[in-house]
Amino acid sequence: MDKGVILHYTNLISQIFEKLSCFAFCSKLQFLINKTYVKLFKIDLEEFDTLQSYPTLDALFTRSLVKMRSFDKRENTLISPCDGMIMESGVCKGNMAMQIKGKSYGLRDFIHQDLDEHYSFVNFYLSPRDYHRFHAPVNLEVKRIEVIQGMLLSVNERSLLKNDNLFNKNKRVVLECQDDFGNTFYYVAIGALNVGKIQINIESEIVNLKMNKIYEYKNPIKIKKGEEIGCFHMGSTIVILSKNWEYDLKPREKVLFGQQIAKYKE
Repeated sequence: MDKGVILHYTNLISQIFEKLSCFAFCSKLQFLINKTYVKLFKIDLEEFDTLQSYPTLDALFTRSLVKMRSFDKRENTLISPCDGMIMESGVCKGNMAMQIKGKSYGLRDFIHQDLDEHYSFVNFYLSPRDYHRFHAPVNLEVKRIEVIQGMLLSVNERSLLKNDNLFNKNKRVVLECQDDFGNTFYYVAIGALNVGKIQINIESEIVNLKMNKIYEYKNPIKIKKGEEIGCFHMGSTIVILSKNWEYDLKPREKVLFGQQIAKYKE
């Protein structure tokens, strides 16, 4: 592991939880564990497989949709990349964004890039009850991926209010992309308590990576709107940083993957 990686008790808790969640108990006990989890977090399994089909708790966390949701495929509309809650959204100012009301953070430390004043940010919080796979909100061409190791602090509302620069402290994977209009589009998957693993489908080694790493593509990798980008091994946060997209969102608003949330400014 890199010397620059910050070790924290939340990382140890997450490692222990990961081992337990990936362990396959006998079928009867596993069914009881799954059933208890679904009941505790009030999970709606209508769009997913049966409880018996998940051999581990991690398999339940990372469940896939039985049938793809329908969504607006027009280039000038942007859809929610995941199921979750809007914790904050707005316009980036002075190369800063907001993690939650009253708590801003620097984008250079977050994505290791400077952004101009025309960028907007949206923070999606995925709770333990949510669908944990995340998708492309528009057609994207991935030019670069940076894996940044860090802490695994909780990203719930209480923690966001308590911890300054939380997004800059936590483990994250930054996808630098380009949208259909030629604008650079950042898509960031942030780890959290009990979310030590972030899976990115186009680079299979990332899910188990223990060090910082950069992937650069001479020929950008195309991901179609709605296509799955990866998943969290439990809930966490997605942040998108985009240019010339006009959002219609409110704090604490619940959104679902596939739901239209923005239009392109002509």
